[in-house]
Amino acid sequence: MTALVVFLVQGFTAATPLVLAALGGVLSERSGVATISLEGYLLAGAFGAAVVALATGSVALAVLAALAFGALLAAVFALATEGLKANAIVAGVAVNVLAGAGTRVALKALYDSASNSPPLLERAAGTRGLALTAALELLRSPLLWCAAAGALGLHLVFTRTVFGLRVTACGEHPAAARSLGVSVPRVRAGALLAGGALAGLGGAQLTLHQHEFVAFMSGGRGFLALAAVILGRWRPVPAALWALVIGFLSAVETTLGPFLERRLHLPTAVLQAAPYALTLLAVVGLVGRSRAPAALRG
Repeated sequence: MTALVVFLVQGFTAATPLVLAALGGVLSERSGVATISLEGYLLAGAFGAAVVALATGSVALAVLAALAFGALLAAVFALATEGLKANAIVAGVAVNVLAGAGTRVALKALYDSASNSPPLLERAAGTRGLALTAALELLRSPLLWCAAAGALGLHLVFTRTVFGLRVTACGEHPAAARSLGVSVPRVRAGALLAGGALAGLGGAQLTLHQHEFVAFMSGGRGFLALAAVILGRWRPVPAALWALVIGFLSAVETTLGPFLERRLHLPTAVLQAAPYALTLLAVVGLVGRSRAPAALRG
């Protein structure tokens, strides 16, 4: 039972930032802008959460800071793509590089370290066992419930709100949207900012779980989230479910890695690469059967 609880805690913990980043990716890409900048948004959100948590000791303010930092970096991306008409892929790469290098420079300036921030408040000591303590900590995490509610909420946004319908129109038929008086750049910019804010919340989960900010701690999760977007065919709930699956694949490596390495002599690197390899195979298998928004295909 303890092993099962640990596996579930590890799975949901690993999946939460992926789900939030995937939802941000769905919102951004449904507007017709290719968004490979999710990695940068996660990193910016994680850094913002660490800075504010260290300054104030407030988890709520740290979460709000992560949202703001993710949206701020998305604003840079929106300015480049919609304001200056830069190529979205090139701009996304630049945003990721900016987040990685910028957070290291800021770490050095603020904390005299280019690798990590000072530790946040330590976990409260538990008397009920490590597994149960971790489970209770996870259930108290607002970001876990934000991820769950976000998938359903974003589905309603796309199907029941004017903004959601306009985002879809800008991604599928931008010329038709313009003919109806819709400002495509403005709608896309709004979708990008909201998507960056969602992904920034995923970064907050990384920092609050690890109790510090570590340089490049996003560790490729933004690209896994983008894969979940593709596997979910640019729909919020399926993308969130795929992100959950990928998160649990990562938990298998975390919880069963030592056992498999000891018994089967599998190198740690193989186990760490397994979620990425399996996700890549799933995406390759879906090529030709998934339909991206028309503006992405064009």
